[in-house]
Amino acid sequence: MNSIGQLIAQLAETNVHLWHEEDKARAGNDQQVAAAKRQIDKLNQQRNDFIERIDEEVMKTVRASRGEQPNG
Repeated sequence: MNSIGQLIAQLAETNVHLWHEEDKARAGNDQQVAAAKRQIDKLNQQRNDFIERIDEEVMKTVRASRGEQPNG
């Protein structure tokens, strides 16, 4: 299990990779653009997954601070 800080760091790293791929998609030939677009799709999914995991960890922390029982 990763901490919130680790998840945020992974999200930031994914964002950097995403931005680099977006640059490639704007500057390349058709093959490079297609490859970059496929990579952008993968990175966007990773980004969304990290955001969901961060949300879950934040909610666990909030519930714990309130003395609530964890869900599931």
